[in-house]
Amino acid sequence: MAAGALRTLRRHGLRVPEDVALIGFDDAPVAARCRPGLTTVRRPVEELGSRAMELLLRNPAHGESVVLPTQLVVRASG
Repeated sequence: MAAGALRTLRRHGLRVPEDVALIGFDDAPVAARCRPGLTTVRRPVEELGSRAMELLLRNPAHGESVVLPTQLVVRASG
């Protein structure tokens, strides 16, 4: 979505990051290929899936929560 927002901003004559700071989420491979490169938030997707399965197998009624680390991947857009 951030890559699409970057294209739309350009079409409207706005520059990233000079006029608008743009930050994406999930650090998709396209983020590094965009120009300027998109700053993104990265989260451990594989661990997220395995932890979710562990919680479901234990008992989802307990309302247990898990906090996983995130990382800000700084590129030129933010």
